[in-house]
Amino acid sequence: MRGETNMLLMSPGEAGALHSNGVHHVDIETGKVVTEWRFEKDGTDITMRDIANDSKGAQLEPSGSTFLGLDDNRLCRWDMRDARGRVQTIGSSSESPVLHWSQGYQFSRGTNFQCFASTGDGSIVVGSVDGKIRLYSKSSMRMAKTAFPGLGSPITHVDVTYDGKWILGTTDTYLILICTIFKDKDGKEKTGFSGRMGNRIAAPRLLKLTPLDSILAGTDNKFHGGQFSWVTENGKQEKHLVATAGKFSVIWNFQQVKDSNHDCYRDQQGLKSCYCYKVVLKDESIVDSRFMHDNFATSDSPEAPLVVATPMKVSSFSIPNRRL
Repeated sequence: MRGETNMLLMSPGEAGALHSNGVHHVDIETGKVVTEWRFEKDGTDITMRDIANDSKGAQLEPSGSTFLGLDDNRLCRWDMRDARGRVQTIGSSSESPVLHWSQGYQFSRGTNFQCFASTGDGSIVVGSVDGKIRLYSKSSMRMAKTAFPGLGSPITHVDVTYDGKWILGTTDTYLILICTIFKDKDGKEKTGFSGRMGNRIAAPRLLKLTPLDSILAGTDNKFHGGQFSWVTENGKQEKHLVATAGKFSVIWNFQQVKDSNHDCYRDQQGLKSCYCYKVVLKDESIVDSRFMHDNFATSDSPEAPLVVATPMKVSSFSIPNRRL
């Protein structure tokens, strides 16, 4: 955040719980924790499962004091501007400052939110344990504009294109690619973030490993962290998708995958699956794989470099310049 000079970190709760009751505000240039914040609502400490930027490119903006928060049954926006004036720093008080709940909704029960992401304009997509994917407009977190029914597998990670027209959900055994575009009763093109799609939801596409590659990926071959390449400019289109599975970074060509006439789909019936991908193989299980920002693309490579992290090493390379 703040031009990528600051970072917000969450620590697991007690006994390794996934939920955290606060965040650490870190100055990247000095490597020091500037502030510790507590999550609180109506005078009561609460927890968060995850946090995210207000919008797809918010971390690049020079100023910004709000971010999104997600828990099992909560979706909200937090404000780091302390109502008492200057934010307390570590060591200046025995108590951590409290974040201000500026917007959001606490659902009674049953949503089982698991992951979320934001579009370029601040709309929000949320994935759930039951496989359902909900779309919220930037103006309301109380009721989803559109809800895609699940296929039975929990959504462990979700991403969305900058323009909000495509969503990528990650499950243990496949990725699900969903188009959010539809035409309303007046023939106007919209996305599921701005209007209710109803029965106009198109069939999703599934991205999978071949049975052989599932074995070669290693014992820990569950998919995780499916992402689009990183674009933060209107009119620019994401070029690739990437996900991690065991020792594999798996890369799909976005244009091919969303093309209904792609060779993979010709002889398939019902939900169609794509097995056309490239693989980056490492010697150990991969922690994460992500594309650098589109600004880092060069004339020699139209796509920005891919960064691959393993427990012992972080490496980056351009896809066209490497044999996959």
